[in-house]
Amino acid sequence: MMSRAPDPMCASLSFPHLDLTSVHVWCCELPRYADVQESFAALLSDEERTRAARFAFERDRQRFVLSHGVLRQLLARYTHIKAGEIQFITGRHGKPALAVPSVPSENIQFSLSHSGEYALVAVARGREVGVDVEVFKANMDCVKLAERFFAPREAQAMATLCGEAQQRLFYRLWTAKEAYFKGLGVGLSLGLERCEIVFDEESPHARVRLADSGTFDHAWQVQSLSLPDGLAGAVAVSGGDWELHRYEPTAYSLA
Repeated sequence: MMSRAPDPMCASLSFPHLDLTSVHVWCCELPRYADVQESFAALLSDEERTRAARFAFERDRQRFVLSHGVLRQLLARYTHIKAGEIQFITGRHGKPALAVPSVPSENIQFSLSHSGEYALVAVARGREVGVDVEVFKANMDCVKLAERFFAPREAQAMATLCGEAQQRLFYRLWTAKEAYFKGLGVGLSLGLERCEIVFDEESPHARVRLADSGTFDHAWQVQSLSLPDGLAGAVAVSGGDWELHRYEPTAYSLA
């Protein structure tokens, strides 16, 4: 069973140690790094710069550069490799991973998600992780979207609610599914309706039930994150026996 440890934001002066039973989630407010955007941009690979240049709006380019700069700075602390020298590879469906030469023995796994002015980075050792964050959007027809993209029982649960409660459940389920698929490395290609997120009553912890077989995927566990109002987030982790720790990067002088 995964640990039921509380989920407060924690920070210390010494960079946190990552052991095999820990999952670290970093919650980043990107505007805090606007002053170091130029130095972060210098850390990016040619491929990352190309991706950043594709955004039509400067705001989106800035958020890409800042989120990927924070990611590199964090991974540099875990791997003891200079942030600008870290190399990535991508899986079949685009899931990024550290290139083998960058990680001689640590087996560091990570996941990055950003939405609006926020980014989440999940890091683990020796186990796959996926993370997702979403900024709430106003005037969304949550029930119609759930009927199209969610499992029938999830859509039915959505229909029993209204207003903010309905919106919160929608994003709670959406981020949990995204985190799970990102952890698997399949993106949304599998189809959000192919799995059902089953929360343990009022707990943030959830299991994933596969729609085709009706069985639970015991290889993965999902946990919703407590984030500021107007945000939803979740982390998915392979294997059991892990404990979640949350951190704020600005406490560690990453730039």
